Amino acid sequence: MSVQSRAELAGVRIIGGNNRRYFYSYLYRDITISTCTTRLIHKNSNKQAGLVTLFALMGLILISYAASIQTSYAQELTKTLDGKVVLDKSVVVRGDRQTIWLKAFDSDTGAPVGGAIARATVRYADGVTVRQFATPTDANGVAVISWTIESNAVPGAFSATFGLSAAAYVTEQFDNTFSVVAQSDHNDNHHNHGHHD
Repeated sequence: MSVQSRAELAGVRIIGGNNRRYFYSYLYRDITISTCTTRLIHKNSNKQAGLVTLFALMGLILISYAASIQTSYAQELTKTLDGKVVLDKSVVVRGDRQTIWLKAFDSDTGAPVGGAIARATVRYADGVTVRQFATPTDANGVAVISWTIESNAVPGAFSATFGLSAAAYVTEQFDNTFSVVAQSDHNDNHHNHGHHD
């Protein structure tokens, strides 16, 4: 096959010697461009692989950091609150006040916990009325809750749920009860001391 017919297959018509040089020049330029393009693609592929590896490492670091925070938080919550509750009256006459003292202290050291939140939920004997209270403990770990039992309250057993919570402590909860009567009975009106271990 002649040089001219080969060039024609390549889409270039060669008429003389000078044109032959142009053909090889175009052919060499196409090969060079193709080689550069291949190298650029290879370089970009390496760069993308490096970014994927970097993101994977960052993800592992974040997961490890989150796990360490959760472990640290769980360790902080290993301390436990203990509580003591004292009812002013175990039997309350309608229209009188009921007062409740709550004390929060560390179950391991016995030290009072000031700034803890003491909560009380009192459910009346009618099964409908509910009173809720919340107050912080003082420096001695003591909180006082006091209110007047309504004069038209249904007599019977009143149940109270108490809760103590403080930073870095597991929340503590316990129950107690007292009675409400329509008229006074001095023999039944005495202090009720409750302690939660």
